Order: sequence, then C-alpha cells, then structure tokens
Amino acid sequence: MKLSSYLPRPPEAESELQPIRVLLVDDDEDEYIITRRIISEIIGRTHLLDWASSYAQGLALIEEANHDIYLIDYRLDEHTGLDLLQEAIAQGCTQPIILLTGQEDREVDIQAMKSGAWDYLVKDRIDAPMLERAIRYTLEHRKVLDVLLENQKQREKFVATLTHDLKTPIKAEFRIFELLLNERFGPITEEQSTVIQEMLRSNRFMYQMVDNLLTAFKFESGHMMLRMELIDVNELIASTVNLDLIGLAQEKNQELTLKLDANIPNIPVDGLEIKRVIYNLVQNAVNYTPKGGKIEIGTHLNENSVQITVADTGPGIEQTIQKTLFEPYASMAKRYRHIGTGLGLYISKKIIEAHQGILSVESELGKGSTFRFLLPLHQGEQSPSLKLF
Repeated sequence: MKLSSYLPRPPEAESELQPIRVLLVDDDEDEYIITRRIISEIIGRTHLLDWASSYAQGLALIEEANHDIYLIDYRLDEHTGLDLLQEAIAQGCTQPIILLTGQEDREVDIQAMKSGAWDYLVKDRIDAPMLERAIRYTLEHRKVLDVLLENQKQREKFVATLTHDLKTPIKAEFRIFELLLNERFGPITEEQSTVIQEMLRSNRFMYQMVDNLLTAFKFESGHMMLRMELIDVNELIASTVNLDLIGLAQEKNQELTLKLDANIPNIPVDGLEIKRVIYNLVQNAVNYTPKGGKIEIGTHLNENSVQITVADTGPGIEQTIQKTLFEPYASMAKRYRHIGTGLGLYISKKIIEAHQGILSVESELGKGSTFRFLLPLHQGEQSPSLKLF
C-alpha cells in the first residue's frame, strides 16, 4: 500500500477552497512586489501573500504561526536568512521554510539544508509554476512527515504502555516465587524447590527483557535523563553482583570474583543506570561462559577515569560479530541456543556514552571476552542526557 493512502485527505473541493497562506520575509519592497506578481499568476489553489520587511518583524510573525509556509531572503539588513531560520526553529517553528537567494551558492544551499530549510530557490529563476511546485511539494512532504511522526509516537506509546503493564505482573510473580522458596506458605520438597527456582530464573530473565525493551524505547523517544550523584562504584558493583548475580553463576558452578581498586573515589554517575550496565555485562558473561568457567569483575583508577572490566572464559566472539555487537537487536543468542533481544549491549553502550564514557570489547575465539568501560572522574559542562535523536 502506498504511503499516500495513510494521509488524511479532505474532500477535493474543500481542499481547493482553502487558500495557502505565505509569508515573505525580505527587506526589499521591490522583491515583495515581484513575488506578489508571481504568486498572482499561480493557477489553481489560491495563495495569500503577507510581507515582513525586517528580521524582527519576520521573527514576530513566524512566532504567531498564522502561515502555512515561509519564504525568507538570504540578505536581511545586518543579518542573514540563515540566522532567522535558525532562531525561528529554536523558538519552536515547525512550519516549512524556503530560503531565497539572489544567486546560486552551493555552500549557502548546504548550510540552509543543515539549518532546517525545506528548500532553496534562486530568485532570478523563480516563476509561477516553479514557485507553485516548490510550495506544493514542500507542504505535501510536511503532511507525510506529520503522519510518520504521529505513527512513531503511537508506536512508542503502545510499546511503552505494553512493556510497563507487563512489568507489574512479572514483579508480582517474582515476589510469589520468593515467598514459596522461603516456605512462607508451608514446607516444600527438594523437587518442588528445584522447579520453583527454575521458574524464578525464567521470571527474572523475562523481567530483564521487558525492562530492556522499555528502556530502548525511552532512548529512542528521548525521554531518558540521567540522575547524577556521587557514587562508590566499587560498592555498587559488589552489591549488584552479590544480590542479583552470584546465584546465576553458582547455578553453573562458575567462579565469579571481584578485583576492585580500593583507591577509587566516589564519581558522578546515575547509579541505577550503571547498575543496569553491570548487570547486562555480567549476565551475558554468565550465560555464554560454560559450566565451571571463570568470570572476573575489576576496577582500576586511571588518571582521568575509572575503568571497569568484565572478563570471562567463554567461547569468545568473532571479529565480524564484534563490529555489530553494540547495535540494537544484534545478538549471539541463537548461535548458542540462548534467548535474548539483543538490546542489552546496545542500551549499555548508550548509557556509558551518556556518561561521557566509552564501552568496548576485546575477544578472541576460544579464549574468552573482556568488556571494558571507562567513566570520567568529573563530568563535563554538557547536560548528561540520554536523548538520542
């Protein structure tokens, strides 16, 4: 089905009756007169032209948002059309803007596109058919973009709501399994305990997958913000491993050790998000390391950063796979008959980058893998945001 099928289209007669409101921002009255004549020659749908003769007046009218499209001259007193374009967009303008210039200049064309202009026209070449076509195409493209953005918002809302609602019953089940294992409802046999432990392990894994999916969509929609505070990274690692991960390693008779540098000071991080990274990396190490293998989590103080490593004695990762390992939905799970969404490493990388750090991997087939991330001792001036687009 064509994309145009999804566009909200009014009845043709009604659409043709609605005029297109155009604002020209140009400090030369002669250019306004010429543009008015050209627009009057457009055949078909009516175009109504308003004129702003200065940068300030143009910006004020754009802020009122009473026009369908804006035509902005490149030369505006001591300013440029690019200045007005950028300021208008910064102040929330969402209507299309077309930049007009006296002569063709590729550099200006490129700057206009990068700044958010929808099109670029050379004045001497403009006639009624060309201007009508530019306006019509721009407005149609705007309709398509609006539909795509609305569909994306609906998709994100649906997935976020679905995953959020799934987390609640999963957490409730998690608690029930723990109560059963603690014999709060009466004694259980060894066989029953084994079955409940397996159900609890599956429940934990399901919860982690749902949580990763929800977090990924928060990343993509730009709704994640870091909550920075001074944290003892060694303590965070130790508590995460001892409370949440040591049991997973013990079930596979794996040796899980901590090698933490006692000289590391408290550093500014979002504790919950860094805990998520640690959990993802260690859980992966446990999943892919065979029974009886070794996993070591270490910290080391560098000159300007703290280094955290998770090393395992698993099968290693091929070089070709390493190149896409941190991309969304990239996973080795099927190869090793595991279940996974491929979001854990993607989310972890984005979290570390939002902390102005670096996450990398070193691996060799048959010799295991080492995931290493660096966190700066001090955050820079930029806002620590998880917004991606």
